[in-house]
Amino acid sequence: MDELRHLTAQMAREGVRRLLVLSGDDAWTLRQAQRVRTALAGDGLWVGPRPMPEPYVSSAALKSLLGREFQHAFFDAREGFDVAAFAALAGTLRAGSWLVLLTPDFAQWPARPDADSLRWSDAPDPIPTPNFVYRFCQQISADNASILWRQGNELAAPALPVRPAWHPADGHPQAEQAAVLAELARFPPGIAALTAERGRGKSALAGMLIRHLGGDAIVTAPARGAAEVMATFAGEAFRFM
Repeated sequence: MDELRHLTAQMAREGVRRLLVLSGDDAWTLRQAQRVRTALAGDGLWVGPRPMPEPYVSSAALKSLLGREFQHAFFDAREGFDVAAFAALAGTLRAGSWLVLLTPDFAQWPARPDADSLRWSDAPDPIPTPNFVYRFCQQISADNASILWRQGNELAAPALPVRPAWHPADGHPQAEQAAVLAELARFPPGIAALTAERGRGKSALAGMLIRHLGGDAIVTAPARGAAEVMATFAGEAFRFM
């Protein structure tokens, strides 16, 4: 695990997030995931169908965590792969984090029934999704920025090129955020909608806007935890009711 720790330290310096895929039988992938979870420390949020030591949520409950940030996360796709939940989880990761994905062996996965298919298929039982799984495995195998650790092989952390040092957010808006804040300051009374991909800083921007508003603002969220990042950037201007 020393190579993984060294690469994690490099990722933290550069503000990079990476994917680690564990592919094998159920017992092997779980065992390696537990080793990695212990070695990385951090939050180690676990998302999957079976309860694990905290912090843990099911993929169906993951939406309650949007707006929060975590250091490292694990997604168990061995029984079924909810791709939307996987993408949502990726958007909650802090810079320098690993997203660890547990999958069946790549050679067998395309033919295995996917329990998540019950969510969108009209079939009475889980069905395989071979076209998607085969394409996904192709992309992962060809991605030099990710690590694929398959059962029977040793963990091999690639030697990645050094990137410029990353400077974490200090409460001040970055260039794009500053431009949006300036535009909102000129915006007439009415409705403004801000859209962006997950993890692009919408919650932080909302907190900055609250901090600079002259009056009061009401924030609605699915849970208090979903507004944690917003509250951090809003500072003393944010009060939970």
